[in-house]
Amino acid sequence: MSFAEEVLTLVAELKRLLDQLHALLPEPVVDPTTGTMSHRKVTGSPAPWHAEAGPTLMDIHEGVRRLEASLRQEVVGHLGARRGGSDGNTAAALTSIARLVHAVPEEAARRTARILSGWIRRAAEVRDIGEAERWEPLRAPAGQLPPACPYYKTFSLRVGRREGRVRCANRRCVDGDGRPPVATIDKNRLNGDAMLVWADGVTSSGVVYELISA
Repeated sequence: MSFAEEVLTLVAELKRLLDQLHALLPEPVVDPTTGTMSHRKVTGSPAPWHAEAGPTLMDIHEGVRRLEASLRQEVVGHLGARRGGSDGNTAAALTSIARLVHAVPEEAARRTARILSGWIRRAAEVRDIGEAERWEPLRAPAGQLPPACPYYKTFSLRVGRREGRVRCANRRCVDGDGRPPVATIDKNRLNGDAMLVWADGVTSSGVVYELISA
């Protein structure tokens, strides 16, 4: 699958998650004296919006517009008109991203896929959506350093125990295929030790520690 094709899938997934994030917000109401929109406070809630979903939505809305403008600049040489702040404009910008990405170099398409993947992870990790793994740092035995990422050499590996996967939390890190590093947990057939098998074929032995037995 090319990065441009991957972007199509990611855009569809992000749109679905945005709908779920919106559903977590309080119901919007119109002030009849001013005609302006506000949010009805949920009973017992200390804030007029969902503490996780609200900021996540705002960041994605703004980021989507910036990403679309960046791709348009690369394709046609100008940023284009600034889109308004409606949900419909966000959806339209995502559709535009899925179209523009076919006309940019592979590196730009790869960067676009990485950015969209980051937003999807953040949206899926919102507590009341609960679709994503809770990614925990890999821990080492007392007196030892945690395992380093084989690509970026930082201590940024995270484990999702439910699905038995490991990923690098450093957003700048990519594997040999140019994608965010993701590994499955396996066992070495020769000695039975735990090992990580990364999506690009790289293996890491002797770094999993407690994962298999936890």
